[in-house]
Amino acid sequence: MPFKEKVVIITGASGGIGSETARMFAREGATIVVNYLSSPKKADKTLEAVTRFGVEAMKVKADVSKPNEVQSMIDCSIQDFGKIDVLVNNASKHPPPLFNFRKPDWELWKKMAHTNMMGILICSHFASPYLQESNGNIVNVVMDHDPGGVGYVLTKTAGTPLTRGLARELAPVRVNAVSPGVIETWEIDQEEKREWLKTTIIKRIGQPLDIASAILFLASEEASYITGETLHVDGGRQLLI
Repeated sequence: MPFKEKVVIITGASGGIGSETARMFAREGATIVVNYLSSPKKADKTLEAVTRFGVEAMKVKADVSKPNEVQSMIDCSIQDFGKIDVLVNNASKHPPPLFNFRKPDWELWKKMAHTNMMGILICSHFASPYLQESNGNIVNVVMDHDPGGVGYVLTKTAGTPLTRGLARELAPVRVNAVSPGVIETWEIDQEEKREWLKTTIIKRIGQPLDIASAILFLASEEASYITGETLHVDGGRQLLI
């Protein structure tokens, strides 16, 4: 169990990629902090799934865009488990299908920016002293394609340069990112699915497990000489751009 006695914080862990990532780390022996904001019942399901592997775990409600709530989450993690080895910045704010420039919802834009960009910075800031102590690392979930309009993609693609900047700033703490393609957890109909399949060369929709596996690799000792990189897990979409 490569992550035995390691403490992993996963933001946005109540469902989808975050929940699958929590289960995968738990399967490898990690102690898990399940962060959530608005879905306590889903967070409970993640917690239940995690503890089936016989590991310690806790859930913590925190808005990653609010420094005081993030600090409280970090403090709770340290109080209960004594250290932090891995931070997975997965939480994100999803938009409506399109950002209307003629009638913009500035509050929605602000919330997306604060969660998708500032959330990475805020969580990394408060976790970094403990990651320095544990020789730990950070994995960000970013995005390089456009499933939700320009407003969303702008705030998510910012994660790539943020990853590189944090890798320089926090070294020797490693900081990397995973950029998913289209993932099955999204609510898409069959017609949309057929269109998305055209954007991959593997010709299948990605699964949360695909992304969780990449996150686990980047957080592991096998990736100990990798930092500042973004791993595209998108079925070869980058080859079609």
